[in-house]
Amino acid sequence: MELTKLLDREHIFLDTRVQSDKDAIHRLGEVLKQSGYINDKYIDAVLSREDEFPTGLQLSQQGIAIPHATPEGNVAENGIAVCRLTEPVYFHSMEDADDTVPVSMIFMLALKDANEHIDMLQKLFTMFQQEEQVEKLLTASTADDFQHAFLSALQ
Repeated sequence: MELTKLLDREHIFLDTRVQSDKDAIHRLGEVLKQSGYINDKYIDAVLSREDEFPTGLQLSQQGIAIPHATPEGNVAENGIAVCRLTEPVYFHSMEDADDTVPVSMIFMLALKDANEHIDMLQKLFTMFQQEEQVEKLLTASTADDFQHAFLSALQ
């Protein structure tokens, strides 16, 4: 998987507002769909998976979410869409589905291969454990800055 093509700066939304976790998933999914990365069924699959296996994660600085689903033919091209929120929305916690996490950054994954999903999730978790990397994402002032910080942290 070529990381430089994974996060297009057109798929990065900084200082955005959404109404809910489902609204965020729909918005990020629509962006990926309009770009030809996924189809409608993938958005529905992400929403269904989020109900069963939530992706909210509380970091030391803030909450993040990594909504995704198995590709099952619904992903045409590997990609990630990101939004950094001005006001958090609540996702259920991946550690305890009865708990919620106030989430300020959402990374929606669309990867064609299940092994690529696992690999990317491992890279993201490694990145999220490094507070200085998360801080760069939180303070990036442009999509280009965010993209650069994100991709360099994953390498």
